[in-house]
Amino acid sequence: MTIDERLESLAQSLEVWQHMQMDASKEYNERFLSLEKLFRANEERFRSLEKLSRANEERVAQLMDTMNRLGRILEIHDQEIDDHGHRLDNLERH
Repeated sequence: MTIDERLESLAQSLEVWQHMQMDASKEYNERFLSLEKLFRANEERFRSLEKLSRANEERVAQLMDTMNRLGRILEIHDQEIDDHGHRLDNLERH
């Protein structure tokens, strides 16, 4: 093999390598753009879920407040019923 043939072979090898590199680079860029879109979509979903979570936390806090109020009302009614029971007992004795 002569030097010219070797140089030609080397030039062809470099050309093939260059095309392979360009294809790989193109594929990498396409994957990167795809992942970037996916990341942005997930970011939007997370923001949406965060808003829903905050709304649910507020609802749970309101529910707990309402349950506490109902608990206090129940205690007051129980006391009133007990007081009425004592009054009835006192009336029955007299």
